[in-house]
Amino acid sequence: MSEQMNTYNRYIEQEDTIYKRLETLEQCQYAILHYIFRDGQQFNKLVVKEVLLGINQLEIDVRMELLHLRLEKAFLAYEMKHN
Repeated sequence: MSEQMNTYNRYIEQEDTIYKRLETLEQCQYAILHYIFRDGQQFNKLVVKEVLLGINQLEIDVRMELLHLRLEKAFLAYEMKHN
């Protein structure tokens, strides 16, 4: 298998890992919001907001990582097709 194909397959694996990370972050947000709905009065609103904003920022960072990976993968796919 060519080096380019190995790299492309590695990109696919990395993309899958990133999607799992994003799903985990989404589930964390859902869990927090669910607990607030159920038992909101026992939580400090400002702290919960900070936690959710932190999770949101992490999600933004992971999505940026995914964007860069997709870009590299697209350029590599172009090279593989035209070589």
